[in-house]
Amino acid sequence: MSAKAATKAKSARFELRISPEEKRAIEEKAAERKLTVSEFVIRAALGRAARQRSDVDAIYQLTLCVDQLKAIHRQLQAGEAEPGALSLSTLDGTMQAVCAAIQRVWTNGAES
Repeated sequence: MSAKAATKAKSARFELRISPEEKRAIEEKAAERKLTVSEFVIRAALGRAARQRSDVDAIYQLTLCVDQLKAIHRQLQAGEAEPGALSLSTLDGTMQAVCAAIQRVWTNGAES
């Protein structure tokens, strides 16, 4: 082990009491950023950027969008969607909103 690694060895512990809901929310936020809970909490507490990279965030958001599109596709194929519920203008508006949201994530990630 190098001298630098030895001085940065993590041996101290910090114990917090939080609600199960808070714990779940923290775990979800850490997972969204592809960080361990420890790393996420350390970064947040020390004012460091909690985002790994803006493109990772954008890809995560795209994944969520794809999941929703798959669900819509399944509903349409199964005939579960109400007639007229999904017009082209509705889908176009939704896709524009999704693109705008991804652009915001991308822009905000560049600032982190």
